[in-house]
Amino acid sequence: MDVFGMKVYTLFVCLATMCLSWSVAGKASAPQAVPTFDCIGLRWAPEKGGSDILCSVRYREKGRDVWREALPLWFDDYEREEAPEFSDEYRGSIVGLKEGTRYEVELSLEGGFPTERVEVQTRDSDFKIARVVTLPERMDETLTIREGGNPQDGYVLYQASEDGTTIDGRNQDRVNVLVEANFVILRGLTLVGASQHGVELGKVHDVVIENCDISGWGQDLDDGWGRNFDSAIFHETAEGEEKTLHRIVIQNNLLHHPRSNSNAWTQARESRNGSRHPIGPQGISFINGGGEMVIRHNRIYSDWDHMFNDAMGEWHNFGYGGFPVNDSDIYGNWISQCWDDGLEIEGANQNVRVWGNVIDSTFGAIATAGTSVGPCYVFRNIYLRSRKGPDAFRGQFFLKLGGEPRSEAYTKGRIYVFHNTILQPEPWDGTNDTSGAQAGLKFSTQRKVQVNVQSRNNILWLRHDNGHAVYDGQSSELNDFNYDLYNGRVQAHHSSESEGIHGVPVFAESLREGTIWAMPLAEDSPGYGAAAKLPNFNDDYSGDGPDMGAIESGRPLPAYFPTER
Repeated sequence: MDVFGMKVYTLFVCLATMCLSWSVAGKASAPQAVPTFDCIGLRWAPEKGGSDILCSVRYREKGRDVWREALPLWFDDYEREEAPEFSDEYRGSIVGLKEGTRYEVELSLEGGFPTERVEVQTRDSDFKIARVVTLPERMDETLTIREGGNPQDGYVLYQASEDGTTIDGRNQDRVNVLVEANFVILRGLTLVGASQHGVELGKVHDVVIENCDISGWGQDLDDGWGRNFDSAIFHETAEGEEKTLHRIVIQNNLLHHPRSNSNAWTQARESRNGSRHPIGPQGISFINGGGEMVIRHNRIYSDWDHMFNDAMGEWHNFGYGGFPVNDSDIYGNWISQCWDDGLEIEGANQNVRVWGNVIDSTFGAIATAGTSVGPCYVFRNIYLRSRKGPDAFRGQFFLKLGGEPRSEAYTKGRIYVFHNTILQPEPWDGTNDTSGAQAGLKFSTQRKVQVNVQSRNNILWLRHDNGHAVYDGQSSELNDFNYDLYNGRVQAHHSSESEGIHGVPVFAESLREGTIWAMPLAEDSPGYGAAAKLPNFNDDYSGDGPDMGAIESGRPLPAYFPTER
């Protein structure tokens, strides 16, 4: 090849390489911003972007001078035949915002490309009310709601009477309340005794359920165990139909004591061919729902004779649906009495944020197995007691990761795991061991796969030093576990926890009287002031650096954490 030919060939290779790092031609689009009350989810497919080109983010309240830095957006370069709309774009979230506030967001690609700006206003929980319907003190039949509001006039509020409103299903009515209208608020109702669901949402959007007390729903099957997915709050869209459910707010409710009981992992179900997978009632189930869900400040709890399967979730765990799908926040909830997962957050998980939840008395705390799109953010959650069954006190995991190889296409989405804490409360009655988790960030078998997991600043305090703080049987170099405080073992890529701290935390006095979980690290503890700095996730620290774990020393307890009742 002559010199001219070599130059042409070199130019061709350079151009081809550049094209491979850019977004697919024709896909380019302006930034999209989807707000909730506290967060903004971002998507951007610029003409020139790639996994080797950093997209930095900064933001400010409109009219303010000072910009603040957020975590850079993640570039998704995976080709998805089923869902090409998610390929070759940047995605990520800004968290910890003020509600009802207008923000300016600036996205910048390194390398001198033009900067993009977008303005977006977070949602306001002071909902506009178009009309108020005050319900009678007692109702013994299903309340069916067919009249709602609209974006211009606001919501129709269905509220309890001054002395309260109880709707009793008497184990005869399938549901207490059926909502078949948009822009509806249910407030302050006591719902008991439905034979299947407390509240069922039809093909609706923009519904708020708040300050309600729901109990005694569901039904046992012939084998004596509860029917799957009987729920305090329920929705199902049939397979193949348009998913209309979105912009649902569930806040400040008590969802407790279903009529039925789930089996544990130690108890076989004869009606299910001997399956030991927990099957039974749930707090919240949205099957084939849409996104933009906000589930906050609820207490989902029961007793050992009326256990949940999961507190919330659905069963499409591997695909581009699942729960809660996209642009959703789950925070400040108290979750307990589940024989499977406290929070089952699986499926697309596009800009899904899970934070400030306290989880107790479950098999596992949080499941994100099968995150297909991402990013999913799991941060500042606290896990208390863990067990496998009524007579099985072995602890399980804080975070479940990974899907079977046959589902590998649905395990490419980014998962961020920041500043969570595993605690070790006092032993279960009749045992000598502590009662917390026995594993931290864990793929449930060696075969399971998931990539793009990044952990930072977690306290992974296990019952025993021989447990797995981190377990990735595939040892994928695409997972990044680091800067965590942990005892136990790490089985993952050889670079994992190279900057982590192997040790046991020492805690200071609780920041909330009467709690066993609101404890920052003591000054002499490993991990005190030693956390990696993460813009927008741990800016508000008081010492030389942020602490590892969910609670920051020297600062008041964040208001998003639940209050024990």
